[in-house]
Amino acid sequence: MAYATIAVLKALMEKTDSADDAALQLMLDAATTAIDRYCKRPDGFRAIATASARYYVGSGKAYQMIDECTSITTVAVKDSIDDTTYTAWLTTDYDKAAGSVDSPDFNRTPYTVLFCKPDGDYSTFTSGKMGRMRTPTVSVTAKWGYATTAPDEIETACAMQAARWWKRLQGAMADSLASPDMGTLMYLKQLDPDVQQILIGGGYVAVSRTFA
Repeated sequence: MAYATIAVLKALMEKTDSADDAALQLMLDAATTAIDRYCKRPDGFRAIATASARYYVGSGKAYQMIDECTSITTVAVKDSIDDTTYTAWLTTDYDKAAGSVDSPDFNRTPYTVLFCKPDGDYSTFTSGKMGRMRTPTVSVTAKWGYATTAPDEIETACAMQAARWWKRLQGAMADSLASPDMGTLMYLKQLDPDVQQILIGGGYVAVSRTFA
């Protein structure tokens, strides 16, 4: 689902007819994909509605990095790397936090790291590493993504980018358009510079994380 609606886009463009709604929806869908790709967030800014399981190579440490999620249903861990079954942990066995291992924030989402609680039944997440071999030993069932509802800035960026592409399409995909009011408008980048500024300035571009 696109981050902005056709109604928002048409209001931005001061467009009232519905003749081009199908094409505008394509622009919004494409802008959503482009924003996710630019921000390095494959799960997007709107979390999935239904929790699903993902599997990780256990860190062998008291913390475990995971993908961004808004809620966690179950954390389950193999007792050893050779086990074929997972043992579900109680919520009293782990804490969840946003941010990094060194600077965790336990009061906001998206969650990106799990910690063993000092008074829990487990002291580490079973390591999934044996020499060069890597095997999943941690299972997390969660609603994956950045937020339950996409932030307003992301909605705005989506509508702005779709409007930019629409104007370029009207210009037969030319790299520039002449406007008596705005001079020459250049269309050379994948994302509009103002859109990029919204994403960068808002801290929405993810920093690459190494799963330990």
